[in-house]
Amino acid sequence: MKKNKWRASIAIGFMLLGIYYINSSKDKAILAAPENYNDILLAPGINIANGVGTETEIPGDFGTMFKLTKDVSYEVKGLKDPVNDVLVKTGSGINDPKASKVFRFSPDNIASEKSVLVKNAGLYNGRSIDLKLVIDKMDISPDETTGKYPYVNFMAVNYNDKDKTDEFPSTNIKVWNEMFLMFGSATRSSSGFNDAYAIGDKVDYHYEFFDHETGAKVDFHGTWNFNNINGLKAVTTDFDGDFSNLYVLKDTWIGYLKDTPTAGKLELYGTNTTVNSERSLLTQLFSGKTFYTSLERRAATTSVRPSQMVVMYGTQSLARIAPATPIVYGVKNEATHTDASYLDLTYSILQTIPDNKIENRDDSFKIETEVPSFYDIDVSAIKVFEYGTDSDWTSLFKIEKDPSNASKLILKADLSTAANAENFNGKVFDIKIKAKTNTSFNFNKNDTAYGYQASGADNGYMTFELAGPKTSASYTYTTSSGGTLSDTLESKIIDGQTKSKVLYEGVPNADSKENIKIPVGANLTTDYPDPGDSFLENIRVDTENLIDQPVVVTYTKGKALPDTSVLGETTLWLTLTTAKNVTKDIEVKVTIVPTAAELRVKYKINGSYMTDKYPDYVDSTQMIGAPINLKQIKQVTDRLAAITEAGYTQTNTPTEEFTLSVSGNTVIYEFEGALFLASSPSLLDFGIEEASYKAIRVNEAKLDKALIIKDTRAIKQKWTLSAKLTQDFTLTETSGTKKVLSGILRYNDGTDEEKKFNLSENLELLIDEHTTSTEYDVSKTWNPKGKGFKLDVPGDAVKTLGKYQAKIEFTVNATP
Repeated sequence: MKKNKWRASIAIGFMLLGIYYINSSKDKAILAAPENYNDILLAPGINIANGVGTETEIPGDFGTMFKLTKDVSYEVKGLKDPVNDVLVKTGSGINDPKASKVFRFSPDNIASEKSVLVKNAGLYNGRSIDLKLVIDKMDISPDETTGKYPYVNFMAVNYNDKDKTDEFPSTNIKVWNEMFLMFGSATRSSSGFNDAYAIGDKVDYHYEFFDHETGAKVDFHGTWNFNNINGLKAVTTDFDGDFSNLYVLKDTWIGYLKDTPTAGKLELYGTNTTVNSERSLLTQLFSGKTFYTSLERRAATTSVRPSQMVVMYGTQSLARIAPATPIVYGVKNEATHTDASYLDLTYSILQTIPDNKIENRDDSFKIETEVPSFYDIDVSAIKVFEYGTDSDWTSLFKIEKDPSNASKLILKADLSTAANAENFNGKVFDIKIKAKTNTSFNFNKNDTAYGYQASGADNGYMTFELAGPKTSASYTYTTSSGGTLSDTLESKIIDGQTKSKVLYEGVPNADSKENIKIPVGANLTTDYPDPGDSFLENIRVDTENLIDQPVVVTYTKGKALPDTSVLGETTLWLTLTTAKNVTKDIEVKVTIVPTAAELRVKYKINGSYMTDKYPDYVDSTQMIGAPINLKQIKQVTDRLAAITEAGYTQTNTPTEEFTLSVSGNTVIYEFEGALFLASSPSLLDFGIEEASYKAIRVNEAKLDKALIIKDTRAIKQKWTLSAKLTQDFTLTETSGTKKVLSGILRYNDGTDEEKKFNLSENLELLIDEHTTSTEYDVSKTWNPKGKGFKLDVPGDAVKTLGKYQAKIEFTVNATP
């Protein structure tokens, strides 16, 4: 017998894993079976695996395997010392979640519950389940020498150690994975204490099954694969008297108690002490929410405390178990329209392939799954993993689309080699499916094929049922008689599980209004600030769902607005945007047309508009684009003439010939006032008709026109009137001889001294003092006794009678 070193925990809490002690004797160590035991091979109706296959099979839904995966974790209750009663694999700490541990239950602990909950221990009908081991009773005696109780141990193997071989106590166990769910004895030789039991020591325990997600108890139907029923202990299990629910190998060493002491129980015992031997395997079918069993120390020896006892769990069934019905798990794709995976349809198919012996394995196996016709399955994205692990087994399958249906996928297991057949066996495959929309995708909320939800928790999602006839598994196998049997398993539709959901964000749309006319030269952004209202109708979203509304309409960025200065049909682009920022560009046909526009001519005089005297000229009958020539509009030319005649001077040169546009059709003529002679007499007739030797004085002259000064300036200022004699009074005779009278013209400006005109001499006649009026009639101030022009002719100055004429030049100037 090989001893194994064990290390106990120290005060700081560092713990090393105690390795189970397992007898390493070979098969030759045969023990004599007790007389009250029968060979189980002789039991009525017992199923014997003979190495050549079976004629029948257990339905696949009974084929749940408890397997060590990366999702497995453990929760322990009822340890007497939660620190020192946990052993940890060498090199790990007690709090290391990735460490394999041994939970050690003490018989003298009075805890109300001693249990280990193995979370995510397996799959049952597609649901992850938790397996709970509950110790009901520990009838174990203390060691005769030390007085200490041996522990009863549970091996909590971590997934990271599943393929490791270090710290193994026996050559009969190859990797840590084989110790998953192992229960019984262990040893800590470094402390001088081994978990060895006396004959008759017994542990009663049972297993319970729970839905991992809900925590509800599961009514479990399946198999329990006992491993290590040997000669070191008796294993008792619930039994209904029907041996047809039991399976053993043809060379098994297992026997059963003839007269079971307790009704409904079957006590099993082996005739060999070898550990982990195929001959110690037994498969039992059972159903229920609990599975009871027990261990009792037995041996063909009289040693008081001879050895250990341990029971193991085997994943391989001795009976053929059919593949399980494929289980579909829909995925909810929440990707939005900006994500690369938007509208992708994804789901998983969980396919359990039971761990059958070679003679009971499938000859062929395939899965067919179909998505809606407007999706194409992406073969390159298909991955097949072993559930709960990172192992990629995609290469085990030939994956291709159905030649006649691109929306249907076929996965055929390649079982052509022994290696592939071995790798295929005993797996739960997690098949990841992805499909993308094809050109036939045309969302229609009223088409049931799209399964659109407009309310509830899945509001805004398309839903696709992928179970039922959409997904199925088919297989064949060879019976013991050499025949071939086959079956097709249609996946079950499970509410809330088998539908994939894909977010669909509504696409906006609208209809262009007909016969849209835009005035030439219009400014679209200011004249049509709401393009949706101006150019579109029936603005909508294909989902008709409030979560996608409202729809906002804008001019499309990146596309130039049409040139409204060019007449004719053109294109306007508008962008529709939903509440979820889904956009669609709409092309709208519009026509640029001529239209009436206002022509206005204004007159600005001295900085102000004198509309009371010179009103604007307004014409609203002209069409945009029409040529305009203001010089041909009589109302305008007449008004310009009137303003000019009123004494105003035009100071700007506006464009008078142009094309009428939407804006810019106002023309302004600007004028400034002036100081000027509005009227001056062309004749001053002094009326002398006879010559006289006496001096002649004329105080008044007749005028043909008045002498008027006009001041139209904006700010009135004083002005000065002056006159200059440019020609003396002259008589031109018929002979051409000229007679000149000089120095006879005077001007009375109201002062005491008259001003005498000399030829070419400029005389200031008056300075105006009226600064508020516009017009001043100077000639009205003249009278014979006062102001005005006078004629003073000396006696005998006129020698020749005739018409004497002189020329006077009047000048008006602003007074500085």
